[in-house]
Amino acid sequence: MKNHKRIKLIFTLLLAVLCTGAFAQGDIDSPYSLFGVGQLREGTMNGRLKGMGGVANAMGDKAMINTANPATYAMIDTLAFLFDAGLYFKSSSFSTSALTEKAAGASFDYVAMGFALTNWWKMAVGAQPYSNVGYNIETSFYDPSIGKYSEVFKGEGGLNQVFWGNGFRLGKHFSIGGNASYIFGDSKSTTTVLYPDTSFMICTRRSRDFMVRSFMFDYGVMYQGNLGNDLTLSVGATYKQKINLRGIQTTFIRSIEETDNTITTEYLIDTIAYNVDKNARYTMPHGIGFGIALQKNNRWTIGADFNWAQWSAFAKNGVNQGLQDSWNVAIGAEFLPKSTSLSSYWTKVAYRVGGFYEQTFLNIDGTSINKIGATIGATLPVPKTMSKVNVGLEFGHCGTKSANLIQEDYIKLNVGVSIFERWFVKRMYK
Repeated sequence: MKNHKRIKLIFTLLLAVLCTGAFAQGDIDSPYSLFGVGQLREGTMNGRLKGMGGVANAMGDKAMINTANPATYAMIDTLAFLFDAGLYFKSSSFSTSALTEKAAGASFDYVAMGFALTNWWKMAVGAQPYSNVGYNIETSFYDPSIGKYSEVFKGEGGLNQVFWGNGFRLGKHFSIGGNASYIFGDSKSTTTVLYPDTSFMICTRRSRDFMVRSFMFDYGVMYQGNLGNDLTLSVGATYKQKINLRGIQTTFIRSIEETDNTITTEYLIDTIAYNVDKNARYTMPHGIGFGIALQKNNRWTIGADFNWAQWSAFAKNGVNQGLQDSWNVAIGAEFLPKSTSLSSYWTKVAYRVGGFYEQTFLNIDGTSINKIGATIGATLPVPKTMSKVNVGLEFGHCGTKSANLIQEDYIKLNVGVSIFERWFVKRMYK
């Protein structure tokens, strides 16, 4: 296949994935997306690393795009063009001490391209969702004078990111890099007070629409050296810059005629307030990460990560939101029986396992919302090519049933395609 045909194919795939993401980029709705900027989709986006518990800070490879540490871009094969895309399928069970509800869905995960500009300068570009907002919560009360009344909280939308990353090789063992991400999206929330048992009380609804258009930056550094006996040690560190995500917030408060939360038609009685703030902002926290990995002659790899972010400093329009600092640890391992072309197919498959524990930024009435999970995965080589398909399963648990809170138990299937093409080799004919 000629290069121009390859380019046409790649950009057709890119357009298809981006269109899929535009119409199906939401995660499963969760009541915990009420807080902060919603449910975060941070961490590694690479399908291979998802099977290792998300270990990423010190993981680099000539055929892999690892956005978690942009210094790893410097390891991309100088003669290669990389294209990665992925999606996932998720099934969740939400439960309290009295009730259980199930949900399932699929979502676009990421798309990225990586290539070399020089022997020491590599570049990556791509897109992925950043956060998701989706909740519908109703709290009921009773007053003898007016009967039943309730407060209904609804939210939808989320943030997306398009990134441009660069990695630079500094000598034989060190590399540095950085990502510039354009964050955009629209989060909508409504709070409604309903009085279904009386016609003498007027219902009230407040809507807030926060449209974000801003930039975010993160950086990485990595060391890789030989220990002898075909052992390679990698150490990585990352830093995410504190930044103000700026946007426009529209607030609309009105009195309405509506009898209960099941009615979708709104009858406006009067406008109480309408305000457009063109200088609205989220104050996003800074964060750091560290990782270490040990590899044996491309046969096996083990790694571990630690990440921390100062979410206690998160604020909306200068008002602190009462979140807590988040942190997580992850460990993972990979084993490749053989990589030679003469081996049987299943001995060329890479197998992975991992696990993670996370303290999220949520602390509700003194109860920390934590997350724990385990992963397994594999890389399936595509015959007669250098391209691969990455698959992985994640089994996780988030939250708790105690203190009248909600617990989520989920299974997540990650599927990613990694296309590796040598596009910069001049062919010679005799």
